Amino acid sequence: MNAGKGPWLLLLALALGTVACAPTHLTINVKSPPGTNQGRPLHMVVRAVDAQRYMTEFYADVAERIVHPDDSVVQTLVVYPGEKAQTRVKIPEESPLAISFLFTTPDGAWQVLLDTPIPGRVDIDLEESRIRTDAPKRKKPAKSEAGKGEPPKLEVPSFEAPKVEAPKVEGPKVGAPSGGK
Repeated sequence: MNAGKGPWLLLLALALGTVACAPTHLTINVKSPPGTNQGRPLHMVVRAVDAQRYMTEFYADVAERIVHPDDSVVQTLVVYPGEKAQTRVKIPEESPLAISFLFTTPDGAWQVLLDTPIPGRVDIDLEESRIRTDAPKRKKPAKSEAGKGEPPKLEVPSFEAPKVEAPKVEGPKVGAPSGGK
């Protein structure tokens, strides 16, 4: 092998390995129970937006993207209550993705921002008028899997409130009544 080509081949392999690790598409899985959006279909809008725009846009601004899509709209989809929905979108370069659900009467979280690096898959559970935000975290590994490269699970220490006692106050000393002076 030519000594001059070695470093170039190594750099090429590293560059390809880095590119191959980052997903190019995002699979979005949506679970929508029958009572979602009062039983009515709703729109999901996937947009490439920065955090500033995500934080300052109003619900009406996002809803307008259904009728008048702009360059930020990556995908729209109708979600039917009681059915699972799945879509696959191309991940934009260097831009977070906002996934918004246009509920008839939103009550709580109605959109989520996926910051870079964006994962290859996201699962979203819907409730009646909001995105479920208290989804259970990762399951605890089985005993046979414990200690296989995962950091130990830390438990929050429990504290007991200190016991409070009423202060002891010494009052004036009262002597026994005497019969005379």
